[in-house]
Amino acid sequence: MKYENTSLAYYNEKRHNKEKIIYSIIAFGIGAFVGGLAGVFIFLNITGGSAEPSQAISAPTLAAESFGTPVGIMEVENQVAARANSNAAPDQPETTLEPVVYRIVSAESEARFSVYETFPVGTAVGRTREIAGDVYVDFNTPSNSQLGTIRVNLRTLVTDDPDRDKSIRCCVLLTARSEYEFADFVPIQISGYPEQIVFGQPNEGQITGNLTLRGVTQPVTFNVLLTVLSPEELRGLASATVMRSDFSIINDADNGFDYHGVAEEIALEFEFIARPAP
Repeated sequence: MKYENTSLAYYNEKRHNKEKIIYSIIAFGIGAFVGGLAGVFIFLNITGGSAEPSQAISAPTLAAESFGTPVGIMEVENQVAARANSNAAPDQPETTLEPVVYRIVSAESEARFSVYETFPVGTAVGRTREIAGDVYVDFNTPSNSQLGTIRVNLRTLVTDDPDRDKSIRCCVLLTARSEYEFADFVPIQISGYPEQIVFGQPNEGQITGNLTLRGVTQPVTFNVLLTVLSPEELRGLASATVMRSDFSIINDADNGFDYHGVAEEIALEFEFIARPAP
């Protein structure tokens, strides 16, 4: 009987020790998991920085003097009014209209991206109003019209998830770093000029240029819908699709794993309103 009690006590002690080991492993796993999440959270908050821009958005400007005779907006309006009083159609610019440099109004414009995510499933859309650039319009010879550098502050991109925004700034686009805060699109070639510019009439074309993003420059072609609403306002919508790997965005080789939850294609859009430069 004494032998059986000793064996039972030994068995219970062994079982308790085994349970302690199992509970310790479980507790360690939970602690590591929670600690890992906390570590990621702290890392994102520290390295993700703020969405505040380091400076007011601006881009290299175009000057009408570089293309032809500079003209003020009042002069253009006077020319349109004079034409309206004549036999000419009021919405048809004539050769008397001088070129105008339109400047993007950031507060009324938007740059955005959209990309499909596989985890969680859905489409992520990032937006910012920090966009700048100039458009030179030659009413006499539309083919002389030019688009200046379009600049976007990527640090200010906002989606519907603040944690995603921090991740974009710290680890995806690296925009928390000053050298990657801005993206520039420098036009090289424009096609699809209209034979004549008509106020209020949309004009479709293509603009090919070099897009610099995350320190990488690649050629990109945007489809553009441009409408000169009046001498005082120009509206535009430019769209293109780029491959994230072309700009070294969350490449597998850089991250050491194959699954990243983000599709290869990224849709880019610039929607802007521009008015005559001061």
